[in-house]
Amino acid sequence: MAVNEFYLTQIAKLYYIDKVRQNEIAKRFGVTPMMVSRYLREAEQRGLVTVHVKTQWPMDMQLGKRLMEAYGLQECIVLAPNEGDDVQYVLGGFLADYFTSLVKPGMIVGISWGKTISKFVEQLPFNNVEKCRIVQLSGAFVGQSYEVTPSYIVQEASKRLNARVYTLNAPLYVASEEVKRLLLEDPTNKLTHTMAEQSSINIIGASCLAEDTTTFRSEVISQADFEELSHLGAVGDCAGIFLDAAGRQLEWSRKKLYTGVPLETIQKADHVICVAGEPQKQQVLRLSAKKKYFNILITTKKTAERMLL
Repeated sequence: MAVNEFYLTQIAKLYYIDKVRQNEIAKRFGVTPMMVSRYLREAEQRGLVTVHVKTQWPMDMQLGKRLMEAYGLQECIVLAPNEGDDVQYVLGGFLADYFTSLVKPGMIVGISWGKTISKFVEQLPFNNVEKCRIVQLSGAFVGQSYEVTPSYIVQEASKRLNARVYTLNAPLYVASEEVKRLLLEDPTNKLTHTMAEQSSINIIGASCLAEDTTTFRSEVISQADFEELSHLGAVGDCAGIFLDAAGRQLEWSRKKLYTGVPLETIQKADHVICVAGEPQKQQVLRLSAKKKYFNILITTKKTAERMLL
């Protein structure tokens, strides 16, 4: 039997405003507690009950829910920074709060690199997380700004969490497959890759293929590399690994020379957080989400809207 809206609003008022228990409401209306629960769900579905969560962060919760459902994500946070805000600083600050609520003693945390991830570690509160371990997910490079490099980021995270750090003592790309084999057989590097297999949380970024990216400006990716990647149809990278227009890992001349932790390992963690907010990254984020390279996305309203087009 259909229930009218007045009836539903009376039940909703008693429960949400007057704080009356469901079994007491059931007695008043001569129904079962199970029916009260069903009526409350129906009131929500009809839009008679809405929930407002007060937060210090400028969030669009409905857009986040839509994006989460569209891509099958575990969670999606869509931030709406004000005009003129430093977007990377806002995303990094939120991630610092989010991560602090997620990390537990004994956890292994893998971290990639980038500007937003740098802002994240710089805003992490100092906290002694017992037996926490930090794993460097990618090889090292010397950037124009040391603060965005993998080495700085894992050391800063380690300092703020009072955690042991496992570094990857190898360049992002090496000269040959033989050099890579020898470097990854080094006990320190081998242990880092082993620890990455056990990670509970991985924090990664994504970039579109452009000449203003960190790796290109740091000359890790040369002009010849850029032209090759463009010719082969690369749309960008997820956690430093280039993807084609179908979201597959791109087969290019330096793919096998990458020393970092493979995407197949990164995506196994319980919580794989991708943080990226620039609207031009929407394509690589869309492809990476569809391929399940991450299950938690922290992004901006403009980017989320483009991902839903």
